[in-house]
Amino acid sequence: VAPMSAGVAIVAHINTQLFWRPWLELYDRRRAPCEVPAVLEALGADILSVVAHYAGPRAFARLACTCRAFNAFVSRAETIWRTFCFEAFAHREEPRETAKTCAERFGGSYRYMWKLRLRLRTDGIYCSRNTYIKPGTKTPTDSVPVHLVCYYRYFRFLPGRGSAFLCKTSPKTIRHEGKLFKDLALAAKDGGTLHGCYSIDGENRVHCEVLRINAASTTSTHFFTRLRETKPGASNRLDVVKICLVDDEEPVPIPSEENWIEIDDEEHMYRRTLGVVPADAYDGSSAVRNSNRGLNTLVFVPWEEINTHELNKGVDELDYYITG
Repeated sequence: VAPMSAGVAIVAHINTQLFWRPWLELYDRRRAPCEVPAVLEALGADILSVVAHYAGPRAFARLACTCRAFNAFVSRAETIWRTFCFEAFAHREEPRETAKTCAERFGGSYRYMWKLRLRLRTDGIYCSRNTYIKPGTKTPTDSVPVHLVCYYRYFRFLPGRGSAFLCKTSPKTIRHEGKLFKDLALAAKDGGTLHGCYSIDGENRVHCEVLRINAASTTSTHFFTRLRETKPGASNRLDVVKICLVDDEEPVPIPSEENWIEIDDEEHMYRRTLGVVPADAYDGSSAVRNSNRGLNTLVFVPWEEINTHELNKGVDELDYYITG
């Protein structure tokens, strides 16, 4: 073969400098096969399923961030994701219906179903931070014209097919109340924790009901909420559409379609958060009463974050909380 002339070499060098692209270096390369971790080789599929069941779906999904081998294992473990889906949607349908929905809407992939379908999470609590302005007092030594009052509302949905949940309104932060909600024995002894039931209409409309039995009458509190998420698979928001208190056998005022659509208005949501939404005066003597306070969105907080979540901040650090 004749040696390359000087002119041809110069032209080749110029072409390389002018038309070089970084991604061309990636061609004709193969990723080295990753080694299977020893724990995957030592443990069988049945043992790994039991470990994933006790670890929970959140910890199991985080396993994919450790290495490529675990990433591939989490992505292909359809049996484990199927178990998670059956447990997550047991409150609304039978496992047979869950499998049918997975085949029709998600191509038979339970991992995609877990990621794309809304669900009520049971590995933590939903918490809302509500604030309002209260007139202060004036003394000879101190004058406080207004007070910023802060209180919290907590929901915990229990796993299983019973459709049961716990709720409580408290001035204490999630750091204190989270321990109470995690231990069902303590929650049963607490007089401020209410036990109720819930139902789901469609995919995202959740109706929660709590009964208060008094000597004179029975009062039921109804929370109409909408389930949504800020990122795929999170299911971490509950928008409160309406709260009403009904005495005895009075009919429950169901929210209209306008009420469900209204919560998507950003300005209206912001005003609800600040507590400045115009509403009818509260009539405590009426048999059916609509609550004008405590309408802020509930945010899901996992058990691992109840001590470090930003909702633990007081009014001196966090005056209003915009959930997003």
